[in-house]
Amino acid sequence: MSLWALIPIKGFDRGKSRLSEVLAPLERAELARDLFEHVVQVLRASPAINDIAIVSDSPEAREYAVRLGIVALSDADGSQGLADVVDGALQELERRGATSVMTCMSDLPDLTVQDIASVARQLDESDVVLVPDLLQQGTNVIAVKPATGLPSCLGHDDSLHRHYARARELGLTVTVQLSSGMAFDVDRPHDLERLRRR
Repeated sequence: MSLWALIPIKGFDRGKSRLSEVLAPLERAELARDLFEHVVQVLRASPAINDIAIVSDSPEAREYAVRLGIVALSDADGSQGLADVVDGALQELERRGATSVMTCMSDLPDLTVQDIASVARQLDESDVVLVPDLLQQGTNVIAVKPATGLPSCLGHDDSLHRHYARARELGLTVTVQLSSGMAFDVDRPHDLERLRRR
């Protein structure tokens, strides 16, 4: 099994818009880049991951990824929203030989190698592994085999429930994995305060 990791990411200068009331644009860009670099470092150190790719409509983000030694994909033509972007990237990774893909959000400061290993082990037993955010509404990590086996529902506040329902409709086996390391993402001012208190 060839397990790829996929990180969808906006341009750093457009990321973290919900923090605009507490961070200046350059600070938001720096935070987005730092969080992304952490996720990349963890994935790179994870033996379960065979390769890493990003998908972005930002030339800057793609160039930065290439400098880090990561495959950089552009949003597929005609993509309408994050789900379409991810689905297009999953199709491309399947063409490149991925038999399964773990899609990780780019803003998970507590992500660890052990977290990635745990999801990979669960994927051996299930077709789909879903890791929710702290509110158990959104999806911070999604692992799927085969790579295009589950159409993405990312971009919706209730994406966890949508992913679960769609997977069951397709007859796929699903594991929902609760993990403090993968649940914490930095989207809103109170998340930033939590990050700063660590």
